[in-house]
Amino acid sequence: MMTDQTCLAEGMVFPVDPGMTGINSNEIVVGPTGCGKSFSNAYSRLLHTTCSSVVIPVAKRAILDLFSGMFRERGYRVAVMDFAHPERCTLGYDPLDYIRTPEELVQTARNLIGGEPSRNRNGDIDPYWNDSAASVLAAEIALTFLMARDSGKKPCFADVIKLHRSIKVDRNKDLFATNLDSLFDSAEKRHPGNQAVELWKTIRDLSPRTASCIFSIVNNALDKIFSENVLAMTKKDRRVNFRKLGEKKTALFIVTSPMNRSLNNLVNMMYADMFRVLFETAESRESGALRIPVHIICDDFACGSRIRDFEDYISIFRAAGISVTLLLQSESQLSSMYGDSAAVTIINNCDTYVYMGGMDIETCEHISRRMNKPLDKVMSLPLEQVVVFRRGSQPAVARRYQTMEDPIYRELLEKRREQEEAQREPAV
Repeated sequence: MMTDQTCLAEGMVFPVDPGMTGINSNEIVVGPTGCGKSFSNAYSRLLHTTCSSVVIPVAKRAILDLFSGMFRERGYRVAVMDFAHPERCTLGYDPLDYIRTPEELVQTARNLIGGEPSRNRNGDIDPYWNDSAASVLAAEIALTFLMARDSGKKPCFADVIKLHRSIKVDRNKDLFATNLDSLFDSAEKRHPGNQAVELWKTIRDLSPRTASCIFSIVNNALDKIFSENVLAMTKKDRRVNFRKLGEKKTALFIVTSPMNRSLNNLVNMMYADMFRVLFETAESRESGALRIPVHIICDDFACGSRIRDFEDYISIFRAAGISVTLLLQSESQLSSMYGDSAAVTIINNCDTYVYMGGMDIETCEHISRRMNKPLDKVMSLPLEQVVVFRRGSQPAVARRYQTMEDPIYRELLEKRREQEEAQREPAV
């Protein structure tokens, strides 16, 4: 029986089918920036993926070009979502496609506003400004849905941006007033007690100075994320259908820019939507599991914004046929993003943990206790060595997996070299 394999370290290559191994297929790889987490573990996993759908974040299109041909030869459907160069996408993504409840609408707005809460003069966290900005954006999203419903059209986020940019402030009023007030009043008459009107009350009747500060937060958040190219991506006729990941072998590449972190919130929102759709797809089947298992690689997992409900999802991944590889810089980074309790839940639900060294004291102390090894030995772990923990087995120290020596990778490089040479040869 064929199964995918995971390459954790030199001499430590295992099948990832939980039915064969008795453990779940979730993995955590921890190591500082530049230590080779992606190349040694994530990319080696791709080399040995033949049965599952896979979601792959990449920062360089050269990696996409290298692996996409390999997956096509294996009979995979290959799709690309390019957040760095949206004009190169084969699929679009619009967060409005996945909003179904009032709570999800508000959460979408909060994720897009993102950012660190401001602090007052005493240095204490003051959530008022970011919360108010999120409420304003949520009101505009809710109004967009109502207007689309009344016109019989499907809303898209470009409509939200257009609405927001159309705002004109009436500077002759003592209280903050805009040209959108009449639209919300009209929506209240057509749909009494609707969410849009209730949320808009956050900004209405504030002083112009206070309201302007709130609007500036919304403006900054939207301008950072929704460039014209990204907006074009949300309007594509062919948009991603996460359900298909569990129905047909698919390699979905997510291209991001390591230099542009402003899109992290949007990318993590996409991951949250993906997990929810996959669970719903699994639950709709009699077996309760996806027809095709799906493995999702989350690079820089604790950067950007928190993936909504992830700590709940990961505890039931195995039954649904979903698994993840989480790439982290440190455990403290995970705690900072998700909170201590959720971070522990996430780590405890990964039966495989690969430690690639680092200088984070909290992480080193945890590794020291798990290995029953002095802290100084953990902190001075040689660069080429990793520590592998697998539930039911003793910790193992081994040389990191040498992807460059993998026969499949060497074959890919050779094919790429031959193709480049053929392109350089002059026509006869």
